[in-house]
Amino acid sequence: MKTLSLAVIVTLATACGHKHEPAADNRPAAKVETIEIQLQRTPDIAEVVGTVRPKLYAEVSAKITAAILEIPVRAGEAVGAGQLLAKLDDRDSRAEFDRAKADFDRYKTLLAQQAATPAEFEAVQSRYRVAEATLSYAQITAPFDGVVVRKLADVGDLASSDKPLFIVEQPFDYRLEANVPERFSVGVGAKLYVAIDATGEKCEGVVGEVVPAADPVSRSFLVKINLQCRQALKTGMFGRAQLILGERFAMFVPKNAVHERGQLTYVFVMADGRAQMRLVKTGKNYLDAVEILSGLQSGERVIVAGDVADGQPVSP
Repeated sequence: MKTLSLAVIVTLATACGHKHEPAADNRPAAKVETIEIQLQRTPDIAEVVGTVRPKLYAEVSAKITAAILEIPVRAGEAVGAGQLLAKLDDRDSRAEFDRAKADFDRYKTLLAQQAATPAEFEAVQSRYRVAEATLSYAQITAPFDGVVVRKLADVGDLASSDKPLFIVEQPFDYRLEANVPERFSVGVGAKLYVAIDATGEKCEGVVGEVVPAADPVSRSFLVKINLQCRQALKTGMFGRAQLILGERFAMFVPKNAVHERGQLTYVFVMADGRAQMRLVKTGKNYLDAVEILSGLQSGERVIVAGDVADGQPVSP
C-alpha cells in the first residue's frame, strides 16, 4: 500500500511540475483591409419626423345646396384649371336667375324712360348679379392644374358648402411638415436634409415657413420644409428631417465593418497581428458610416474587408 501511495504522489508531482503550452494557431493569415479610427468633428444632428404634403392643395366644395347630376372625373385623373368636376341641379337657381333678369331688363327700360329711380334700378341690378353668380355655382370646376387625389361624392348625393366633394393637389411640388420641439431653433431659409423612408432618398430641403404659435400640448412648432427630391413623392409619405444643432466629436466606421449576431453587435480589430472581435454599441447611421458610441478607442485599426474569425492571424 505504501508503494502504491508513493507512486501516485510521484505521478502527481510530475504532472504538476509539467508546464502546459497552449496549442499554436495554425490557421493561415488572412489578408485584410483596415482603417485607423479617430475622433473627428461631426455635426450634432437631431431628427424630427414629419409627413409629406403638397404645397398646393384644395378641398373643393359646393357653394350652394343641390343634388349632384354629373361627375365627369375620376380619382387619380389630371385636371386643368377651370375644368368641370361636377354639375349640380340648377333648376331653382335658373328660375331665380330668369326672374331677376326679367326685372333687370324691365327696370333698365324704365330707367331710360325716367319711370324708375336710380336707387330702384341698382337694387334690381344687384339681385340680378347675385342670381347670375348663384347659377354659375352649379358648375364646380378645378381651382388649378393638378390631380384629383380623392373623390368624396357620387351622382345623386346632396352637395353643400360644409361637405368637401373633391381633393385636388399639384403632384410635383411637395414639402415635409414636421413638429419641431420648442428647444430647437429653426429659421426660414435654413438648409437641411430630409430622409424619405419609402424611396430611400435623402433630399435637400429648405425651411419655407415656421408657424409662429406653438402647440400647447406637444410644445412644438409646425415647420414646413420645401423638398428637392429626385424620386417621385406621394402625399402622406413618412420623412425625417435632420436639424443641425452644432458640432461634436465622434468616431465612425464603415457600415460593412459592423456585424450582428443575435443581440450582439461587433467589429473586428487588428491587434498584435490577429483579428480580435470587439463588442460595440452603435449610434446613428450617416450615409455609409455608423457612429460608434462605445467599445472602441481612438487609434485602433478596424478590419473593413476580409473574411476573418476571432483570434485568426491577419496581415494587411
